[in-house]
Amino acid sequence: MLFFVNKSNPSLLKRFALVGGDEDKILLLVGDGVSFAAEYWQDQFEELDVEEIYAENEAVQARNIAVSANCKTVNYDQIADLIFDEEQVVSL
Repeated sequence: MLFFVNKSNPSLLKRFALVGGDEDKILLLVGDGVSFAAEYWQDQFEELDVEEIYAENEAVQARNIAVSANCKTVNYDQIADLIFDEEQVVSL
């Protein structure tokens, strides 16, 4: 299940667990959501069984965020591929 996140609201973490359940979870962070790409959040994502984390490169650069080693930066073409490759996409 792909979670498309464009907000930096920490209360979204509860929604990942609630909506995702036992499904494999992939995060696609865009806009203000790229703040979750920082190392600070990685332990919490691990507890939520998040498999992969992607952050939109331009948003990361614009906000000068140091992404964690677990996060991959992606461009718009890669974002489109991620969205169309998943059966379930949840926008938060």
